[in-house]
Amino acid sequence: MKVDLDYMAKQLEVFISADTARITIENLIKSDLPAIENDEFTEKFIFHIELAIDNQLIGTDSGCAFCLKDIGIIQSLSGSYHYGAIPIRLTQIGHDFALSLNNKDVLSKLKSEFKDAPFKAIFETGQKLLEFYAQKKLESIMKRMRITSRSRSFLASLVTGQLQTAHASHFMRRL
Repeated sequence: MKVDLDYMAKQLEVFISADTARITIENLIKSDLPAIENDEFTEKFIFHIELAIDNQLIGTDSGCAFCLKDIGIIQSLSGSYHYGAIPIRLTQIGHDFALSLNNKDVLSKLKSEFKDAPFKAIFETGQKLLEFYAQKKLESIMKRMRITSRSRSFLASLVTGQLQTAHASHFMRRL
């Protein structure tokens, strides 16, 4: 089965949108995430929750989760799964990944350009893209602040009458 980044984003969003720091499997089941079909966990749900465990995106009160049992999912001898109400949480790594998947631009790039990449590459690329978009936004903010600062300085000079006409035209050309 391939990683479905939209599904994983929805799965992690259940943690992010919770009112508490910890949730249980029940919260995932009650969300709009397709987790149960015919009273059984879907293969897609199990696959993606195991990916979250394998990559340390989720944990328990005692730390890392290493298997389904650690988060309250037990497989019986017949192959069916049962669950209990063990509190689970999103780790810092999980929060970081959720943030990158919640960014439409990042998610779009990951789905189009990195859909067949290993999970580690998807995660690291998501973080780098998120940093890139944040840097561009910061540069835009800084540019607006400089213009605003220059404008204030120009207006203050006009008010005090200390600005000569030559300087005013030079300043206007720079804006």
